[in-house]
Amino acid sequence: MTSPADFASTVAATGLRPPTLRPGHLVLLVLGPVSLAVAGLFHPSPLSAESAGQWHDLHVVLLPLFPMLGVMIWVLLRGVWTGLDGLVANLARLLAYVYACWYTALDVLAGIANGAIVGYGSASGTDVDAVKTVVFGEGNDVLAVSTWAMIGACLLTGVIYVRRIGLLALPGSVVLLGAAWSFRDSHVYPVRGVVTMLAFGLGAMLLALPLLRDQARDKT
Repeated sequence: MTSPADFASTVAATGLRPPTLRPGHLVLLVLGPVSLAVAGLFHPSPLSAESAGQWHDLHVVLLPLFPMLGVMIWVLLRGVWTGLDGLVANLARLLAYVYACWYTALDVLAGIANGAIVGYGSASGTDVDAVKTVVFGEGNDVLAVSTWAMIGACLLTGVIYVRRIGLLALPGSVVLLGAAWSFRDSHVYPVRGVVTMLAFGLGAMLLALPLLRDQARDKT
């Protein structure tokens, strides 16, 4: 484990200040991951005539929650704006924004739209399998863009933290990147998707807590 002296020496050696987090930011870091994990417990699988209503309604609830993972990245990078790290941080912010936009599209297509389509097919007796397949295909296309953007955002965020606070940031960086990698095909389906969401929150906390502990020591 990196000691407080090592933390201070990393800052002194690089001249790079850590991101400027405050205790209240912890809420923003875990709100999205925990909310998504809880919602994931109720995610039906597979999509069928019986589950169509729950599938549709759950994805309506998820609409404001998925972008919170992008907010998590922005909060972690608070205060990093200048120099090379500023450029890297801005790229991470852009990737987090891309994730939020494209994953929202996935939620609307594969979640809300397909839930409504399958529900309509069941109620009307219409065969909607071909339409459902097309919509899922469109969803998979935007899924790839969004999840790779999140992988990039988490990777760059971890690099900035390691550069700014040293090896103390390594566990959180690894957990955050691992969660992003799992997210490629886990969505929020239980059990793996739920664990993936919790891993996002854990990774963010592991990055943030050393900063907050250091700030608390400075005040004493």
